Amino acid sequence: MKYFTKEWWESGCEDAQPLFQRYEAYLASVRSQLPPELVAFDAAHTLHDSEVKSIICNFEDKTVTLVLHGWNQKLEYPVRYTIRFTGVSLFDQQLPQQEYVESELGDLGYWEFEALDSATEVRMLFVSSAEFRIVFTGFTFEHARQKV
Repeated sequence: MKYFTKEWWESGCEDAQPLFQRYEAYLASVRSQLPPELVAFDAAHTLHDSEVKSIICNFEDKTVTLVLHGWNQKLEYPVRYTIRFTGVSLFDQQLPQQEYVESELGDLGYWEFEALDSATEVRMLFVSSAEFRIVFTGFTFEHARQKV
């Protein structure tokens, strides 16, 4: 993670407002370089506090699909998200280093994007301290409101 680091999170998210402003300024400067569906997803949805329910990697097709149970953007009702990364050249998973982890991956705390020369990188930080990093060229998503 470049912006929303484990150290920042573990310190109680100190100085959150300037950090969010810096990230938003960066995002605004590269928005035209990001996949349009990713920009649309980020504007209308959130993965904050979502739980990964399925990870499907198809190395032959260069895709990674994540199914997450999360919330709508205002955290009012549950939503099932299916997000697909295409043109995947990297899927790095750093799992918790503690000897025993009660929460598996736990909730997704933060995710951030970075525009690369010819791809996009997404980084995810989970409450367990697990981190995912995916480098990809395309993005699609589906979402469905879940019954409470």
